[in-house]
Parts: sequence; C-alpha cells; structure tokens
Amino acid sequence: MKKRSKYLILLFVFIAIVFVLLFFFNTNKNEANEPVVNGNIIHVKKFDLDAKSTNLKTMTQGSIFVESEKQYIDHIKIVAHVEIDPADWGGVAFYIPDQWSVSSITSSYPEHQSKLKPAEYVSTWRNSSDDSSWRTMIEIGRERNYIANGGGTGTIVIELSPDKKGMSTSESLKIGIEVGSEEKNGKRVMGTDSVEVPVF
Repeated sequence: MKKRSKYLILLFVFIAIVFVLLFFFNTNKNEANEPVVNGNIIHVKKFDLDAKSTNLKTMTQGSIFVESEKQYIDHIKIVAHVEIDPADWGGVAFYIPDQWSVSSITSSYPEHQSKLKPAEYVSTWRNSSDDSSWRTMIEIGRERNYIANGGGTGTIVIELSPDKKGMSTSESLKIGIEVGSEEKNGKRVMGTDSVEVPVF
C-alpha cells in the first residue's frame, strides 16, 4: 500500500512538472510570435510640402522614423506619399545629408499604371563635392529633359544607414525635400518649393 502511495505521489509530481513545462514553453512561444511595434524607434518627424508657389498640384507628406540602439542612431526610414501633377517635370526630390548612405529604396510611383515600372521613375544622384552638406539626391518623377511624364501618385520608402557607427542623437541632422517646377522668363527651375526637416 505504501509503495502504491509513493508511486501515486511520484506520478502526481511528474504530471505537475509536465504541466509546468508545457505552460512555460507555450508562454514563450506566444511571446515570440507577438509582433514588435516601433521596436528601437526613438523619434518620429512628420513632413508636409506642396508646390504652393506654382499652379501645380504636386505634394509630398509622410514621416521620418529614427531608430537607435544604446543612444546611437543606427537606422533612419523615410516613408512618403507623393502626388505629382501631370504637367510637372520637376517631381519630388529628397536630399540625404553627408555621412549617411541610402541602403534601399522602395517605390510604387506611379500607382494604377500596370504597364509602367516604378523603378524607372526613381533616380539617385551622388554629390562628389566636398563642400556640400548633401551626399545623395533621390528624385521621383523628375524629368531632366523638361518633359512631364504624366504625373501620378505613389508611396516611397527610403532607408538610410550611417557611414560610421556611433552617430549620436545629439548631432544635427536634416533631410531636404523639394517639389515642383516652373519656367519663368525662359528659365527652367526644378524644386520651386523646398523645406529642410530637422530629424533630431
């Protein structure tokens, strides 16, 4: 009888341990499947710009997300909605500061035109001058032959990485944005309206 009691106690303990282990693994699994929202994002900066100095209905608006790890900036993501007037050959341009590199660009402009390839409407220019504060210029829907491409709308995602590790959050950083175009007195101008967005 005593042996039977011991076996029952051991069986009970074994079952209890199994239940505890199953609960533990289940909890960890649920936590692992839980999506992380704004993981290392420490700052979000909004922007809104239109070609108000012209008759064009070109604009861009969106947000700049700054990610940090151990008080150092390690990633910046620009998410922008763009709308370019059918008569605008200047489009939208983003100026990326020195010491930052463009790691990727994703674009849907021009949307709702299945025969067109969005990648063909985005161009990247590098500045070779040491005097300029801008390293890279990203153009969307800008035509350097001054012939409008029909305009449209789309979403642009630009991802930036610092050239060196240890970019402090106390350092000054601005993203430049331009929209619009015009021809006045025989002179053609791209980027009729512009803004510098201080990221932090």
